[in-house]
Amino acid sequence: MICLQLSFLIVKALMAGDFASCFASVPSADIEPEPIVVREGKFERAARMEAEERGTVAVSVLVVREVEASAEACAQACERWIRTYGWEPVAENGSWRIVGMDTTAPAFKETDGSGRHVWAFDVILTVVRSI
Repeated sequence: MICLQLSFLIVKALMAGDFASCFASVPSADIEPEPIVVREGKFERAARMEAEERGTVAVSVLVVREVEASAEACAQACERWIRTYGWEPVAENGSWRIVGMDTTAPAFKETDGSGRHVWAFDVILTVVRSI
């Protein structure tokens, strides 16, 4: 799946910023009580040219913490890191290339079933895919 390739770049960026515990789906609180979860969106094509297509993919980043203030602070730090990350050297993965990136402001999402607090933001990637 294409988004898997793109969300992997988000995970790599978070790991480069020393934000550990990135997972593709929400793990059990017994296994990882305070994860950072990366969820992939689908590719939305905006234009198609002869050898490529351009569009966007939204990648959601969810920060799960026992203490709400900690979830908020970590989500803000993650978003700031992603927003200022130097994408150019790592912007390609397979047939996909990131040509633009924006983020939403982190916001409280929910308190999950185990009582942990979830703060989230989206990374909106403008991408080009070779076809």
